[in-house]
Amino acid sequence: MVDVFTRLTFFKGVKMSKKELLQSHIAFCIDESGSVANIVKPLVEAYNQTVTDIRQAVLDEGQEASMTALAFGDRVLKHRILYVGQQVQTVKPLDHNSLNPTGMTPLFDSVYRAIKKLEELDDGKPDTSFVISVITDGEENQSVDPGVPTTVREIEKKTATDRWTFTFLVPNGKEEKFSRNFNIPRGNVQGWDTKTARGTKEAFIISSSAYRGFFKEKTVAGIGKKMSSKSFYSNTENLTVREARSSLSEITNQVMFLTAPKEYQIRNLIIDSGQPWIKGAAFYQLIKTEKKVHDYKLVALRVKTSGKVYCGQDARDMLGIGGAVGTVRLVPGDHGKFDVFIQSTSINRKIPAGTEVMYWAKVGTQKK
Repeated sequence: MVDVFTRLTFFKGVKMSKKELLQSHIAFCIDESGSVANIVKPLVEAYNQTVTDIRQAVLDEGQEASMTALAFGDRVLKHRILYVGQQVQTVKPLDHNSLNPTGMTPLFDSVYRAIKKLEELDDGKPDTSFVISVITDGEENQSVDPGVPTTVREIEKKTATDRWTFTFLVPNGKEEKFSRNFNIPRGNVQGWDTKTARGTKEAFIISSSAYRGFFKEKTVAGIGKKMSSKSFYSNTENLTVREARSSLSEITNQVMFLTAPKEYQIRNLIIDSGQPWIKGAAFYQLIKTEKKVHDYKLVALRVKTSGKVYCGQDARDMLGIGGAVGTVRLVPGDHGKFDVFIQSTSINRKIPAGTEVMYWAKVGTQKK
């Protein structure tokens, strides 16, 4: 495999010093408490695929990244280091015996150890980024060294540098509580179905998409610029209008926007506005966490300043759900320059007063 440096050196005949490559250090803290015993195989397979996806994303963006992996939960060892600081191009897949499910969940103690390992890799450059991603199927219940309060303070300290990002995959339904209890930005906490192989696969697909978005944003930020994220799983904060224009199709002249004067059912709002109800033609505005966004639903982005509207598969990628299969959760986060609209096929979705619906008759032939 051609490494990033070689690839950049000969790409379009432009030479680049290796010192100019943007660097990220990534650590995964993987739950191996007793409760993951039934999903070890899909968990390991999904993790390996995510490493592959990160490797490709790093190559695509012409960057470098190292990988560190820790497991937590064993009654005796409690914390195990699987590998530290390996260049992503050389990371070997874990096998199904790499995790040994037993014991409780010392989650934050593992995060603290990951922080200390990544600190050893810090070159001091402002554009070197650090991401720690935690995967757990349960709740914190055993951290004592150094314990939850100390680790949370360390997370806050690192986050304040704008170089560190902390992300958490937690069981569905526990996202709000986790974010609130441990002062983690809501956009960095993603729920997942911890009971099934499919749910596990989908969770890591979301992570892969989020990492692709992270590396794209790092490219946009550029050399010498700090890079972190507080809306890792749903973030277009740093997406530029130029990127949307080049990646998506403009549909401004094909759509209209309707504002709900009071709480409305989406079908009634369309009809009362003088438009025919066509299934799939209405798009609701993303203003709260959506528990289920189907993979076949379109996503549109409206530029807040100009009002221009763009749509396409890349819009899902920009929101971190591009490769998801089935249904995924979508968190509003901070979408910066854009308003987000999600295709609806329901006739009775409630539209809050003061929010908007996008009407696009051209696509209202969806049979899903």
